Amino acid sequence: MRYWLLALQDDEFTEQQAYEAEAVSPSAALPEDAADGDEVALAGPEGVFALGEVVGGAVAYRRRLEASSPTAETAKANADEATGWIGLNPDAWEDLVRSLPAPERRSDWLVTLSMPIEAVDKAEAVRQFWSYIRSLGPKELPTFVSPYGRELEGTSFLLGVEHEQDPEE
Repeated sequence: MRYWLLALQDDEFTEQQAYEAEAVSPSAALPEDAADGDEVALAGPEGVFALGEVVGGAVAYRRRLEASSPTAETAKANADEATGWIGLNPDAWEDLVRSLPAPERRSDWLVTLSMPIEAVDKAEAVRQFWSYIRSLGPKELPTFVSPYGRELEGTSFLLGVEHEQDPEE
């Protein structure tokens, strides 16, 4: 088994933050010596955001982090402006995994998206709503997330990252 750091290009990282996916099919070709079952740390501009394994030319997610975690390996990749596959030795892999935050317990969340829509009737309002969702998408539409049953603790997220909703910004 081999160990890899896959540094995604900015647009690939953004896509992975925006939508739930079971696997990443990176634009960078799989290295010749990579094989199914190899372990992979997926990284974006801010650090490692997920762990996975090579499965048939893609990387299947095993664990996503709530926030990207900078590591020595990602700092080096960012300094070199590297994207693509970077081989890691077993000791570097263990150091990387140990540096990540502990997995959190799954819990229920209330996720909402509300927007005022002017329409003639309910059906038209719903059609316009879905048209806005499709055209704007997760890059421009913030969602509000709160622990289920504690809605007052809600925060706004944009592309999977907490986002300030001050109208002056």
